[in-house]
Amino acid sequence: MFRRRRRDDGAGDAQPAGNDAAQPAAELTEAGEPSEVGSDEQAESSAKTPRPHGPFDVSEIDLADPAGRRVDLGGLLVRGDEGLQLQLQVDERSGTATSVMIVHGDAAVQLIAVAAPRSSGMWDQTRLQIAADAQRRGGTVTEAPGPFGTEVRLVLPMTTSQGKSGVRPSRVTGIDGPRWMLRATFLGKATTDAQEFARLVNVVRDTVVVRGDRPMAPGDLIPLKAPEGAEPPAEPPPDQPPSST
Repeated sequence: MFRRRRRDDGAGDAQPAGNDAAQPAAELTEAGEPSEVGSDEQAESSAKTPRPHGPFDVSEIDLADPAGRRVDLGGLLVRGDEGLQLQLQVDERSGTATSVMIVHGDAAVQLIAVAAPRSSGMWDQTRLQIAADAQRRGGTVTEAPGPFGTEVRLVLPMTTSQGKSGVRPSRVTGIDGPRWMLRATFLGKATTDAQEFARLVNVVRDTVVVRGDRPMAPGDLIPLKAPEGAEPPAEPPPDQPPSST
């Protein structure tokens, strides 16, 4: 199910439509490691794909190869596997889709793609900003190694729908690509259940970023769009409540 949600800070979604996209150009073994067979083609592929396990830039995959199917969200191509819901989050004022929430049961990951400088990545600076914002809101912040490098683990104070105080944990990571950064925020059961976390990590790894060639300032959101033919449901799903204390 692909849904569309709107709210002031931007939330939305729509119905999965498959989009043909391919696997990364680099050849991988069954263990997921680069093949040891030496060749000029492999060397060229390795140089072109500095993230051999993903996520990928659109220049690093063969869109004509039907081996992998992804949902075309404009700035992102995302796996639409069975059991996943994709919820586009839309800025109420501009009507522009700014991020996608990928939900599996009580686990979720939010993906946001932004433009980045050609010469350097943005995650080192961004995670400092995330930590400062969380501390300003009275939350706790720790850094730890994750599947994509250093990640920020947050616990933010929240109020439940019953008016009780609670907390909402999350795990935030950023992946620097060519002139873009993909920010992934793991929520709900993905912060406590290793199996759910691993499932959504694989979704992030399979994601393809389509930045485009137009000039963009660092930090500008790479806009998303609903897949062709997608229709919003009559009622959006309720937000997952925070953990109560």
